[in-house]
Amino acid sequence: MSNTTSPGAFAKALQERRRRQNRRKLFGIISGAGVLLVGALVVWLLFFSSVFAVTDVRVTGNQLLATEEVVQVAGVQTGLPLLTTDIDAVGSRVAGLVPVEGVTVERSFPGTIAIEVTERTLVYQRLDGAQYQWVDRHGVVFNTASTPEAGALVAETATAEPRLLADVATVATFLPEELLPRVQLVTAAAVDQIEIGLTDGDVVVWGSAEQSELKAEVLTALLSVEAEVYDVSAPGYPTTK
Repeated sequence: MSNTTSPGAFAKALQERRRRQNRRKLFGIISGAGVLLVGALVVWLLFFSSVFAVTDVRVTGNQLLATEEVVQVAGVQTGLPLLTTDIDAVGSRVAGLVPVEGVTVERSFPGTIAIEVTERTLVYQRLDGAQYQWVDRHGVVFNTASTPEAGALVAETATAEPRLLADVATVATFLPEELLPRVQLVTAAAVDQIEIGLTDGDVVVWGSAEQSELKAEVLTALLSVEAEVYDVSAPGYPTTK
């Protein structure tokens, strides 16, 4: 006895199979269209709508600079989509402000541009007539005040040449900590003629900024000797007078 399938039953089964295949294809098309629609909606929300538009510019880390000045220089346009704001360009503009040593710009949803400023650090004050110029570790003048900043070194330099200002900053950075309260004035007639005048009238002849770390170590030991002049310009052969 054999099982046979009638032509009608076979055609019906084939038709049902094709229906299932068509339903799967239709489901796939609908699913794909749904994904595309959601993707298009997300793109529209992020890049073209006002839902995630810039509404606020937040500035942190600034002390010398007024927040309003940073915001103005940043040039962020409110009302535009957050993701279309060129944060690299914003950072470059803010970095152009002299007191700024570093800047980080980030987007913060739903609509904030966050600008974090790192201002330059005062290493010493350069006398300029009756004004006190603030100089950082790179020798950059980034602020001017009419009165001296308490606790900061004061220096007189023959010129405002960047190399000279930077060398004085190097010397100021390496001065022995225990000597700082005794420092009255740092003078620099040239890059190799830097001296430190102390409050008791004694003088430290530093010379150039080269080997400043070694000079500081030698000076620390040399200060145990009673003298009026401590010469560490040649740290391998220090002298006192």
